[in-house]
Amino acid sequence: MDQHISFFARTSDNISHAHRSPSFFPWHRKYLQLLESDLQTVSGNPNLFIPYWDWTGSVTPFTADFLGSITSGSVSSGNFSPSWGWSLYRSSISTSYLQRRLGQNASRPTAATVSTVQSYTSYDRSPWDSTVSNSYRNRNEIDLHNRVHNFVGGHMGTREAPNDPVFWLHHCNIDRLWWLWQGSRGTDTYQPRTGTTSGVVDNTETMRPFADGSTPLSVSDIGPLAYSYA
Repeated sequence: MDQHISFFARTSDNISHAHRSPSFFPWHRKYLQLLESDLQTVSGNPNLFIPYWDWTGSVTPFTADFLGSITSGSVSSGNFSPSWGWSLYRSSISTSYLQRRLGQNASRPTAATVSTVQSYTSYDRSPWDSTVSNSYRNRNEIDLHNRVHNFVGGHMGTREAPNDPVFWLHHCNIDRLWWLWQGSRGTDTYQPRTGTTSGVVDNTETMRPFADGSTPLSVSDIGPLAYSYA
């Protein structure tokens, strides 16, 4: 949680790591990998993996026996409610309940929108931020990623979005879409390349705050990371 809060926007060195920059995809891929590893360690099950939520489908994860049912915007019963033992961390919303506002601020992306985003051929372009109109990274981040955060709303609309377990399923789907995009364009397509710009992470620079020195290049191919998508 602290990692997402601290690296949500530009850091003190004026570099964007997690959002609105080329490292959006690899940063979250590494973030997911760390949680998955922790879950496997705690459970003792090396085959435990985070599922993805395909938000273009009709199946909802917001049920009492999965991610928690919603009453008046709060997860007040079932899984991930206070009675289940779920507590919030560094919440900027003054409540003891996990908050969701499904559909109040945005609609879910459609399959047609996903298809349009997946058709962009350039990974990213200068000036490497949220103003780029024709890069895959930025169109995915704005038209798919941001839209789902706003569709769920509540805590998902804040820096503390990982408080909501749907955050991880949502980002697994974002990672899956990047993997599918890489399938036809290659895993070594990250832009910018080494030494081509400042203020963003190039393909061989370390992504903060990951202690193992992970770079976009080191997580570009999921094969060596020992997971796959069905």
